[in-house]
Amino acid sequence: MLAFARDAGQGGGVVNEDGFSVMAVTLFGKWEVARFPTREQAEWRVRELRAESERSPRGHLEYVVRPVEGKSENR
Repeated sequence: MLAFARDAGQGGGVVNEDGFSVMAVTLFGKWEVARFPTREQAEWRVRELRAESERSPRGHLEYVVRPVEGKSENR
């Protein structure tokens, strides 16, 4: 999958990505909840998780979508 980099300073414009991950973020850290091949699928899951957490709150928990970086030979 190809996606455009957010900043011109990130070097290159187009980067390879393996998909998008849904991250749960709290005061104590963050962890990956799920991975999806498209950003739309990941954002849909975040909306579902946020709606569920509003119905039964368990402290402050935020869900975010982040690109999953593939293995690069340059790293």
